[in-house]
Amino acid sequence: MERLFLDANVLVSAALKPASRIASLWTLSDVRLLASPHVLAEARRNVSAPDAAGRLEALIGALAVLPAEPADFPIEDDPGLPPKDRPVLLAAIVSGADVLLTGDLTHFAACLGSTVHGVRIELPGNYMRGR
Repeated sequence: MERLFLDANVLVSAALKPASRIASLWTLSDVRLLASPHVLAEARRNVSAPDAAGRLEALIGALAVLPAEPADFPIEDDPGLPPKDRPVLLAAIVSGADVLLTGDLTHFAACLGSTVHGVRIELPGNYMRGR
């Protein structure tokens, strides 16, 4: 079973567009969806409409969530993410994720398609097309 760590923008997109390809991640039987408290807090801040907020909470209910944020540690082949995004990669590593799915082209663009400390970083659409 493949372990997919989801960035907040993936959760937000799925909550706002329930018929999207991203939302279909929750229908896959051969994956385990993961997140962290940091990711959940960011997603909740970015979804305010009541109907979308309700969908977000339902999506969150299907995730395996780390009990706490990991402490910072040196990352082999560190991509130099900004401080606000570093916790996402750290949590993906600590969770044992195979893949980190993010739509953040601003901060993760340089490492998309690469593997950092055992975690492959991909756009959700690329991941879904490869299935």
